[in-house]
Amino acid sequence: MTPAADTRSQIMDAFGEQLAAAGYPGISLVGVARTVGIQKPSIYHHFPGGKEELYAAVALRFIEQLHDRLVTALAAEGPTEQKLRSLAVAAAEHSTRTISFEQRVYDALDHVSDETRSTVSQKYVRDILDPVVALFAHAVDVGEVTGEPWFLMNAFLHLARATDLVNTPDGATRVVALFLEGARPR
Repeated sequence: MTPAADTRSQIMDAFGEQLAAAGYPGISLVGVARTVGIQKPSIYHHFPGGKEELYAAVALRFIEQLHDRLVTALAAEGPTEQKLRSLAVAAAEHSTRTISFEQRVYDALDHVSDETRSTVSQKYVRDILDPVVALFAHAVDVGEVTGEPWFLMNAFLHLARATDLVNTPDGATRVVALFLEGARPR
């Protein structure tokens, strides 16, 4: 990593820490610069658009990292049930590490331009939600579950993130069984 790339990454990390702690309105670029050990104008060298461009870079990086975990979970071998177990583990792991940060990223959308809001929102839908919806659409098509794929995705992700069951040895299996009990055709 070049020194400029390293500084850019450090700026993003410091901004992300402030975003998680104080939300978008509470971020101080002076504080970010101080954390990194640079002067505030150096931030604008790396992020000419200032706070909003920095937010977009941090949000998009977060979505890419989440997408990587999601792709790994959905690549699990076997039937839909196995993929859901892998997804439940990934969602629970994500929840315990970053759910408050994800909420801060979402809340910040109220404070940025329409262009930035659109860019971040579209990437989240395309890279995070759409692959899970596709999994459920396939499961509906082959008769494994019944319902509208977007609803199933939302219900499953909320269940997997909201329960401590997944963090037990057989927790993912129990969460998937609970979900499928309500989602399977009768």
